Amino acid sequence: MEVYATGFNAHYQLCVSDEDPTNDITKFSKLYRSPNIAVRCVLWSSTVIEVNGTLAHHGFRHSGTDQVRIDGPSPSEIKAILGDTSGVLGAVTNDGSFYVFHDSVSQNPEFKKHDFSPESIVTQQNLLISHLAIASNDQLCICTRTTSHTPIHALHTFPSFHSLLSSSPPTSTHPLPSPLTTLLASATAFTALTATGDVLTFGSPLHPQVLARTPTPALPAEVPCLVDSLGGIRIRKIVCGGWLGAALSVDSDLYVWGSCMPGRSEQRIGALASMEDGEDVKLVDIKGGVDVVDVGIGDGHVVVLTAEGEVWVCGEGGEGQLGLGRRGFEEDWIRIENVWERSGRAVAVGAGGWGSWIIVDRNLEK
Repeated sequence: MEVYATGFNAHYQLCVSDEDPTNDITKFSKLYRSPNIAVRCVLWSSTVIEVNGTLAHHGFRHSGTDQVRIDGPSPSEIKAILGDTSGVLGAVTNDGSFYVFHDSVSQNPEFKKHDFSPESIVTQQNLLISHLAIASNDQLCICTRTTSHTPIHALHTFPSFHSLLSSSPPTSTHPLPSPLTTLLASATAFTALTATGDVLTFGSPLHPQVLARTPTPALPAEVPCLVDSLGGIRIRKIVCGGWLGAALSVDSDLYVWGSCMPGRSEQRIGALASMEDGEDVKLVDIKGGVDVVDVGIGDGHVVVLTAEGEVWVCGEGGEGQLGLGRRGFEEDWIRIENVWERSGRAVAVGAGGWGSWIIVDRNLEK
């Protein structure tokens, strides 16, 4: 397997050695080659990649920018790694524990298990943390489950990451009818995928386009509510970033919503729905309706992988995140052509911040 990456690189987050330049990368370039590899976290200033059972940190840390191993739980035990523009903050494990990222000049960074105080809702209600997400406005949301024979699932919001660690009470709590498989955050909202394939959104009422629904007094923005436009469509994956969101159905249909950036009306992705026309969500049409098997979203751009093994991009590309070899905004879908197509096949894509990545399997032909 090989990982190709492109985009913002001011903190060496897309480089594998100090010899590489910090200039932005404008074409997909090989970052790693390994039999077992996975991109675990892509942030504005750092990237975490799992390589052969080890977590490798690239990019900004308070102690430096050199590539280092992250110590702590086995990568197979880590369910999700999270962070913000300042870098990696923590991780949630499969057993419901939460680990905080600790950096050090004298040794490798480490995920250390966090012991919540007796005043924390996690301790008081004996809760396990299933998911955790941080929005760009610093709002934080955790999904918890009780340890009872029949677990009770709920969402809790906090003003910030620090407020969770300092045992402040949540600003809101919302019981869930079914467990979640995914919880993600965008600029001002949270998007959740339930085990039954339904999509919930909630967050700030100031930017309803990020919610993929129009808030009402009965269904306010701050309360997790179903996205009606996706009703009856079983969703298998959600992604979001910046002011954009997307949902991929089990039937390989891709639905997108949101905007590139509020106040920049001259830059609008053609695939997005128009709330002025009464649309909240829009079905993506690439090459007349080809099946989509994977999707990634960064801060203003979208990367798509089709069933034919083709990679398509659109949106903001000012930092090279579209991988086109140039900078600039692209309103319509553009196909990426690269050297891997001669002897391999793209099997996964992703994005985060101002970067994008592709995983290529050299054992498969296009």
